[in-house]
Amino acid sequence: MAFSFFNKLRNKKEHLKLIRQELDRVRAVIAQQIEPFGPHVRPYMDRVCRGRGKLIRPGLVLLTAAATGGIRDSHITYAAMLEMLHMASLVHDDVLDKADTRRDEPTPNALWGNELAVLLGDSLLAQAMVMGSDLGGPRFIRRMALSVRELCEGEVEQSTRLWDADMSRADYYELIRKKTATLFALAMSGAAMLQELDDETVDHLERMGTLLGIAYQIYDDCLDLTGSEDVAGKTLGTDAAKGKLTLPFYFLMESSSEDVAARVRGCVERREPIDFTNLRGTDAFHEAIRLSVDEGLARTAEAREVLWMLPESPARAALAEMTYRLDELLEDCCS
Repeated sequence: MAFSFFNKLRNKKEHLKLIRQELDRVRAVIAQQIEPFGPHVRPYMDRVCRGRGKLIRPGLVLLTAAATGGIRDSHITYAAMLEMLHMASLVHDDVLDKADTRRDEPTPNALWGNELAVLLGDSLLAQAMVMGSDLGGPRFIRRMALSVRELCEGEVEQSTRLWDADMSRADYYELIRKKTATLFALAMSGAAMLQELDDETVDHLERMGTLLGIAYQIYDDCLDLTGSEDVAGKTLGTDAAKGKLTLPFYFLMESSSEDVAARVRGCVERREPIDFTNLRGTDAFHEAIRLSVDEGLARTAEAREVLWMLPESPARAALAEMTYRLDELLEDCCS
């Protein structure tokens, strides 16, 4: 019964209608964060902060809050803080990936060089932590700080394990849990903590956020190999070029096509970029993407099982709609 009700919401983007005004408030709070910086830094921070992202993590904060007692001013600030943490990680990612565009705009490293881009990312992260320090008590701040440490740890591990043929699939899942799913988990668990909910509920929502974050990273991994830069609005192919072992790589190295499996594993062992020009047309490639997508879909389905523990409400329905929208994005990678 629950499934049929929520399934009707798949294409209505109900979550945007519910929190549109609150998301505008989040954007306004982010725009205000350039004020603490000095006049020589402010123009750069203004350029970085005015990018209009998808606001997925703020959306999770606001909908979780709405589904568990209502959105408070603290949730608006917290949502802005998380988006700034995410923005900081993207600035650093673009430096590491040598990416020139994101959201159809030049990246900070493309505009001003790597050194200044790294410093701007650090400044975003520091300001976000300042914002977060005013929101809750020691327990809340510690949980937030540990999550930021995990985020940074995941980035370090990824950078130090390029072309690592000994990196297992379990290692991959733990890495993406840290570097991507951490902020999804923090969005939902932090919103619940600001509502002063019990530990069991906070832990359940943290698990749901983790599952969504892992599914989203699997989608991003598949998009890097199958997407169009014009549609994605960012530089693609950087994972494969730099030797990041994403989920499709594992399925290619385990392919029933011995030729494809040997070719991909050989490139990894020789630290040699893989030429996907001809590989994309093979059954082995399509199977690797299909299997990766199925792994992502399994996570979103599990996330919905956690979601049903919340009382029925428009906000719960909107959270479910977000998971179904992620399903659609994953399936698009197979088309």
